This record gives sequence, C-alpha cells and structure tokens, in this order.
Amino acid sequence: MTRRLICVWVGLLITASVVSAQIPYSKDLMPARTALARLGLERHWYNVIPLGGNAEQVLEVSIDADLAFAQTNKANFHVFEAESGRLLWSANFGRNSVDARPASANSKMVFVTNANTLYALDRKTGREAWTVQLESIPSSSTSCDEERVWVGMNSGMLHTVRASDGKGLWNVQTRGAITSRPHPASRIIAYASRDGRVYASRVELSQPLWRWAGGGPITAPLGAFGTRTLLVPSLDKSLYAVDLLTAETRWNFPTGAPIEQEPLVSGDSVFVVNTEGMLSSINAVSGIPNWTITTLGGPLLGVTPTRVYLESQDGDLFIVDRTTGHILFDPRETHERAGVNIRPFELGPTNRLNDRIYIASKSGMLICLREAGAVKPVLLRDPAEKPFGYIPPEGYPDTPPIAPTVAPKTDDAAAPEPTEKPIPEPKKRAPDVPKKKASTKAKAKAAEEPQ
Repeated sequence: MTRRLICVWVGLLITASVVSAQIPYSKDLMPARTALARLGLERHWYNVIPLGGNAEQVLEVSIDADLAFAQTNKANFHVFEAESGRLLWSANFGRNSVDARPASANSKMVFVTNANTLYALDRKTGREAWTVQLESIPSSSTSCDEERVWVGMNSGMLHTVRASDGKGLWNVQTRGAITSRPHPASRIIAYASRDGRVYASRVELSQPLWRWAGGGPITAPLGAFGTRTLLVPSLDKSLYAVDLLTAETRWNFPTGAPIEQEPLVSGDSVFVVNTEGMLSSINAVSGIPNWTITTLGGPLLGVTPTRVYLESQDGDLFIVDRTTGHILFDPRETHERAGVNIRPFELGPTNRLNDRIYIASKSGMLICLREAGAVKPVLLRDPAEKPFGYIPPEGYPDTPPIAPTVAPKTDDAAAPEPTEKPIPEPKKRAPDVPKKKASTKAKAKAAEEPQ
C-alpha cells in the first residue's frame, strides 16, 4: 500500500510541475465570465500553448482556414483546431526564431517560414513534407492555394513554389520589400510592395498582367470584396478599391493618416483603422463612408454581425456598433472592473474569416471569445458567393481599357513603370457596300463640263 501511495504522490508532483510550467501566470488574469457577460461575450474555449521553460515565449499567433497557429522563439510551431481549441500537433524547426510570420494552409498541408527556410508540413500529422532554402529572409506571411505557395521577400522578390514538392516555379522582382500577404485570386495572384505598387500576375507566369501605382508604401495585407475588387491600404493615408482584372481605381477613401492594418470586409462594408486610431466603415461598392469615429488606436480584432471589436493601446476591449458607429464600450469612460482586461494578452490576430475573437499571451495562453449564444461561427464572406477572382465561363462583357488612377508620388518613390492594360478585341468592320455605277448620261454630262 505504501509503495502505491508513493507512486501516486510522484505522479501528482509530476503533473503539478507540468501544469505550473504551462500556465506561468494566475488564472485570475484570464477574463472572468462575469466581466465578459457584461459586454455580451463569453469564452468559447481556451488552451495552453506548450512552452519549454521560462526563456521560451510566443512570438506569433495567426489564423487561416480552420486552423490557429502559434510560433515561439525556440522555433516550436503548434497547430490548433480554430473552432474547438484542440491541439492537433506540434513541430520544431531545430533552431531559435528571432522573428515569425503568419502561416497558411490548404486542404493537405501547412506552410510556414523560419529564418530563410520554407517548410511544408502535413496538415493532419505535422510531418515534414519538404523544405526549401530561400535566397533571402521572408518579410511576408505565406499564402497558398491547392497547387502553389507564395512568400514575399525582404529583397522585394515574390517567390513561388509548387505546393506538392516545393519545386521552384517562378519569381518576380519588385522595387521594395514585400511585407503585405500575397493574395491568391483563382487564376491570378495579387501582391503589393513597399515600392507603392500593387501587382497582378497569372499564377502560371511571372510576367505581371498589370501594375498599379499608389502614393506611398503598402505594408499591410490586401483585402477583397466581391469577385474582383482589391482593397489596398496605403501609407499615403488612403484606402483604394482597385479592379482585379483591369487595374481601374474604382474609388479611394482618404483616412487622414497612414494605414498599417489589414482592412476587414463583411457584407457590403469595409472596416479600416489608421495609425491615429480613426475607425471608418465604408460602403464597399461606392466608397462612401457609413461613419467614422475616434478609437483608442488599437488593432482590429474582428467583426460580428452587430459589432466591431478592437484592442485599445491600454489592453482593453473597445466595442463599436457595426451599423451606427456608436461606441458601445469605451474603457476610458468606465471603471476597469466593468470592462475586460486583456493586458496580459499581447497577441491579438485580426480575424478576417469569421466572427470569433482570438487573443493570446506571450506566456502561452490562447483564448477564443464569442458573442453570447453564437454557438456556430458566422463567416464574414457569404459561402454562397462566387470566390474572389472568379471569372464566368463566358467571360465578362468587354470593357474599354482604362488606365489606372495614379495617386501623387512621394519624393522617394521611384517613377512608376508602364502599366500593362488589357488589349481590347478588334472592332468588327461593317460589310463593304458596293458603290452604284454612274449612268451613261451622267458620264457624258461630266465630260462636257469645263475642267
């Protein structure tokens, strides 16, 4: 009996040591249910990101498809089921990580970078499928479809490899570092650079279909609306809507300050925050603002059918009514206990996919929040809509080539390269109409007239 008790106590001690290592702060710091309920929120799930010791911390948390990813400074990579919070698998890249970039996934694999290596991992098991040594350090997150993977480089190159085996397909060079996430759109890949341009190429070729020039560097990810409207956040203080197929500027909205965050699209509305904390809701079709308000300047966390959620610079939730722009909760005007303190959660990825809110701490706690009663996630893009980049089999009606609107150039911006425009189909000639032969009398009369 004594021996069994000793074994039990040893087991309890081991378990306690593991738990204390994985939860390095008090559970009291987790948002309380009562505090969340006051704001109409509830905890959907929470989990612990495995950490090896006090020196290890989380560098990046990102979301893609139905997965959540966490990367640490010890080159550990953890994959969670985004809707349940279940840890699926973990991988290690063998060395420390100084920086981390968001990962991406298709139906078979997960793609992530560490230093100058691109990794492809089996989506189900985490087993390494292939690796590619890149020529320089990646500066953007990875993007993928079922056949290809793209990653932007600090050298300004867009690197393209085959998803199945990592074979290099093509590269294209821009004039600035690519920090904006490449945006796949069916048969087209759109990508932006710090050179102030947006490029579109066919997925099979490196030659750009067109180049669109703005007035300042583009650092944040592009947005998408409908089947062919790219949303371009620029450091020139404007948000642009650019046609994916023609490079026509459909509208631009001046925000008054540079835009360093990805715009969020839900329904017919675009939500964008500038560096001065001005949050705007814009009609995605016309570019006309629905409303603009001043926030605390924090990042966008997500959008639900009724609300917009931000994290303030002080680490509190800031909540805005989606329809009217009315501030539903401003932590500046309320005692701290009435709000939700998320200060320990320094990592809050923008959720461009659905209405869930994800927050994480560098010390390893990952939490998913939802609005009360929202058991099923609400997608920001209607699944019944045609995918972005969709081209009907019969094609679109012919449109005249329109040169893209070019915003004023900054002093340090290079001169824009010629824009390649769609070539219009040749106009059909009217059938030749045979001329009537002159009569004999008319010929004689013309001969008698003096020359």
